[in-house]
Amino acid sequence: MELLKKSVQSVLEKDRIGSPVFLRCVLHVADENANLLSSVGVVTALANEWIPSTPTRVYAQGHVESTQVTVMVHYVGGQMALLSVDRVDIETAIDIMLVGNRGGIYHETPIGRHYQNATPLELDGTGELTEAIAQSLESGQPVELEV
Repeated sequence: MELLKKSVQSVLEKDRIGSPVFLRCVLHVADENANLLSSVGVVTALANEWIPSTPTRVYAQGHVESTQVTVMVHYVGGQMALLSVDRVDIETAIDIMLVGNRGGIYHETPIGRHYQNATPLELDGTGELTEAIAQSLESGQPVELEV
């Protein structure tokens, strides 16, 4: 995950896509005992690193004991992140599309036929907005965040 963060950060620092306005991230977790709330917290932390604004609202659907949790994060500047974490029987993988106001980038692991040369994805870091996500999952309603 650290390599992915550095790669995307490099693109952002070079201003290749402009200012990020939308992130779609799907994380497939190959662990039947994985804590989906923790995993969605990790991808929320990624979104908050890349979106140049403060989160203002979180809306989550799914069940952490089930197979999928999806979170929508709205930001003060109008940006949005759509984040999904699900359990799979195959390799842990991530699929990212980050759209800026002047372009976009796309990343997917495993990387098709070149997967043998790819670095396996390892989840690391701490979750952000985990409490708000849990509250939204429980209530089925969006949670407004203090700005």
